[in-house]
Amino acid sequence: MGVGGRGCASENKKEAEAAANSEGASEKRSSDTHTTTVDVEAERNDAKRYGDVSKNDRSYLTDLSCVITKTLEDAFESHGRFVAAHPFAVVGLCLFVTSICSLGIMSFETELRPFRLWIPQHSEFIKVLNWQAENFPSSYRQQIAIWEADNVLTARVMQQMLRLHNTVKDTTVGPNATSWEDLCVRVPSMPMNSHAAPEEEEEEVDYDSFDYGSLIRKRRSGSAEDEASDLSLVLPRDQYCRILDSMPSICLETSLLEIWGLDEDVIMNLTDEQVVKDINEVKLSGVFGFRSDFTKYLGSITYDERGRVVSAKAATHVWITLVDDQAIKRGDFVVDKGSGEPVDTAGMDWERAWIQSVLEVSSELGDVTAYAQAASSFGEISDNNIWGDVKWLMGGICIMISFVNMTLGKRNLVQQRPLLAFMGIMSVGQSVVIAYGVCSVFGISYTPVNSILPILLLGLGVDDMFVIMAAWESAGNHKGASADLVERAAKTMRHAGVAITVTSLTDVTAFAVGASTDLPALRSFCVYASVGIFAVYVLQATFFLVWLVIDQKRLEGNRNGFFWCIVHRDWKPWACSQRDLMADAFKCLSKCLLSMQVRIFILIFTGALMAISILTTLNLHQEFNPMWFIPQESYLYKSFEAMKLHFPENGEKGYIYFSNVTLPDDLVHLNKLVDDLKSSGVVTDVNAWFSALDSYLSHIPEIDKTTIDYSLLQDKLSIFLQSSSGASYRNDFAVNGQLECLSPAPPVSSFRISITHKPAPSPKEQSVVLGTVKSLVAGVPIQGYRAAWAQAYSIWETNVVVGAELCRNIFLAGAVVGIVTLILLASLWASILVLVCVASTVIGVCGTMWLWGLTIDTVSCIALVLAIGMSVDYAAHIAHAFLSVKGTNDRKERARIALEGVGSAVLQGGVSTLLAFVMLAWSSSHVFVTFFKVFTAASVLGLYYGLVFLPVTLSFVGPAPYRDTTPADSDPATGKKMDMNNVTKESKDSSNLEYLPDMV
Repeated sequence: MGVGGRGCASENKKEAEAAANSEGASEKRSSDTHTTTVDVEAERNDAKRYGDVSKNDRSYLTDLSCVITKTLEDAFESHGRFVAAHPFAVVGLCLFVTSICSLGIMSFETELRPFRLWIPQHSEFIKVLNWQAENFPSSYRQQIAIWEADNVLTARVMQQMLRLHNTVKDTTVGPNATSWEDLCVRVPSMPMNSHAAPEEEEEEVDYDSFDYGSLIRKRRSGSAEDEASDLSLVLPRDQYCRILDSMPSICLETSLLEIWGLDEDVIMNLTDEQVVKDINEVKLSGVFGFRSDFTKYLGSITYDERGRVVSAKAATHVWITLVDDQAIKRGDFVVDKGSGEPVDTAGMDWERAWIQSVLEVSSELGDVTAYAQAASSFGEISDNNIWGDVKWLMGGICIMISFVNMTLGKRNLVQQRPLLAFMGIMSVGQSVVIAYGVCSVFGISYTPVNSILPILLLGLGVDDMFVIMAAWESAGNHKGASADLVERAAKTMRHAGVAITVTSLTDVTAFAVGASTDLPALRSFCVYASVGIFAVYVLQATFFLVWLVIDQKRLEGNRNGFFWCIVHRDWKPWACSQRDLMADAFKCLSKCLLSMQVRIFILIFTGALMAISILTTLNLHQEFNPMWFIPQESYLYKSFEAMKLHFPENGEKGYIYFSNVTLPDDLVHLNKLVDDLKSSGVVTDVNAWFSALDSYLSHIPEIDKTTIDYSLLQDKLSIFLQSSSGASYRNDFAVNGQLECLSPAPPVSSFRISITHKPAPSPKEQSVVLGTVKSLVAGVPIQGYRAAWAQAYSIWETNVVVGAELCRNIFLAGAVVGIVTLILLASLWASILVLVCVASTVIGVCGTMWLWGLTIDTVSCIALVLAIGMSVDYAAHIAHAFLSVKGTNDRKERARIALEGVGSAVLQGGVSTLLAFVMLAWSSSHVFVTFFKVFTAASVLGLYYGLVFLPVTLSFVGPAPYRDTTPADSDPATGKKMDMNNVTKESKDSSNLEYLPDMV
């Protein structure tokens, strides 16, 4: 696409008109040469109908376009001449630059953390996340197994749980045989015989010989009174603290097996009836000695009429490990690619072994399934998925090489161009290396979306190859063309250089504008794409051009296309290989397409298509979920599906953080916040330490809660956090000192309360929940820091902004493309028609996305922005060809010539894009599948609007052609002066009524 330089010559207008009049008089006197005069009256009528092209078409826009195009054409002609004259130096320079840029890959980094990809880094979520990392750093890592069966409350399932427990316990990794016992988080456990019969409670307690084991057994069965359910409320503080210090610490593993204290003899002799009975009656953990509601481990629960649990289809089994900080300080760690946090090497190896253990046990069970979710699973699978679909990329590349080889050359032994096709593909590979290297040097991380970049650059690079080849063939086939390959390369780049500049400029600029987005993943892709597309543009104009000249020398020497050492003596091409079947097809298509009946049908059909596209687009909604980046056949995806199926009532967990709060003065406001959250309708549960502390203090008669002061609060808070009632809240505090049982708690610098949100499956519901919680937190009348945070907020906040980001990027990209098109087409009406085609294509793609089950997310946002660049290429090629037709003002005729001139090249570009992405249909990657669907729709619709709708529209309301100020005695292809006395009418017509594919 581009504007030819023939309209920018500086020939004096009066001299040109005099030459034309003289020529007309000469032709009139020489009727025996079968020449004709110019129909002056017809020309005047055309001038009235279309406007006086020679006088009225001149404008500042046209002048600017002429200056830009003329400058570019002269520069590209010099460039082509230099490249062809110094082929080996240019090749060496290209390879040297690629090698230098490739060194940047040593700084290559991937970013897989969802909160670093899909959410603006200045958002509230990121601010709270950073505050959390500083005030509440967590070294805990959670591994979850989900048991699934028709009924998990059976003796067989409990025995399989025990089997997995023993397998994990015996698993060791690394040279030091690191085991679960070495990595687990340890918590105190009260010694007890978990299945001994409850004893009668003594009426009076002798604290010197207190049998706390008996009391624990009563607590386990729920027979003890509430005030006796916490030993810290029964024993003197010093005695309780001595008992606490003597308690053994055990690994934190939670499951239904706690009911039976992990006693293998008891579990192996269970019956189904006993399992159900104990689930309903046991209230105390036989492992930790603390009160517990075991139904919270169950999913898809069935109750009887009395509200007792009778069956469940799922159960959770959790292991908690601790990161080894000392190993990290020694440098013995790896980075979790999901969270970005350092993890000791032994711990990461153990997590992989744990996953393998769960999956192996599950594979042997038959009717019982165990799903695994390790802390490292998301990062590991996401990273593997980035590189796991390389086979589809390679398949697409192979198809493209075959397609380019068939279309660049001709179907015979000599004129086929396999090496040239390979070098064109190689230049795209160099561009990928350059993009990765340059972006890595500047610290731009590689994201999952960027995995589509190689095949994208391949499609764009092949388009540039077609443009250059078309100009090369035109320069060589024109009558009187020079046999000098250096001059041929110069003329080729003079015509093709502007074309690939315009298409590359629109794409690079569109992506550069997209890089200003707030979404990190989109910004990363746009920067990578901008650098890659620019590199493709430069290498196609240099590296590919050099090999085109070299390959032409081979061809002129009649050497075999595959084996250059073989020379075909007295070679003549097959007649069938010289036919351009696609060009012949477009000659027939253009005649049919531009008939009145077909044109009317096309306009009606396009109107209906637009109406349907708009209606379907209105159904498109915003939704984003990082789990889409997990392959559906992976164990993690299946685990999340099981969790969603069996625990749908479990909303997202979150926290509300506080810092520099005045205690106990602000407790009244905090309790009011808890009440407001519970009554808001968007929160299902609030677990606040001060609510539990209030309940704890109510069992101490001598304390008046209405007059509690700071010193008393700190004293009771200390023992509360080390009791069975408050131990679970210990991690909700950040204190300035060490917590000791016999001393008051150190000053509290920060604390948090946990909340559970109502399930919010849709972005609209998520927005309501998010807004309500944040509004309530902001309205608490206390001093200091306060903020709500949940892991799910990263997704919810992304859903809030992604729609606005999409509109912003589409409008900015459209504006940029419109400005570039307007300047280089130099026709306001043509530019408007091109933008109509682009807008129609984008709307159609959005409608197709809804039909294909896609939503508006970051990936589809990127694809839609890219679709603008694709669709503008198709339409602008046709528009420029229409404007460039000389010698007639008949719109229908000009549309026909334009379609025949560039239609086949435009179609090849569209087909090449389809071929580049067709293999992605079999990919398991959300990125690849989304791009396949969007690009398929964009290619098909873009080709329709560019090759069908636009020519029909131009045939009715097309703008006037470019003003031709080329001297009348000049060759339109070479610009050299011709002998007009030897030019026949036929040769004149062939010069004027022809669209030379200088800008294919």
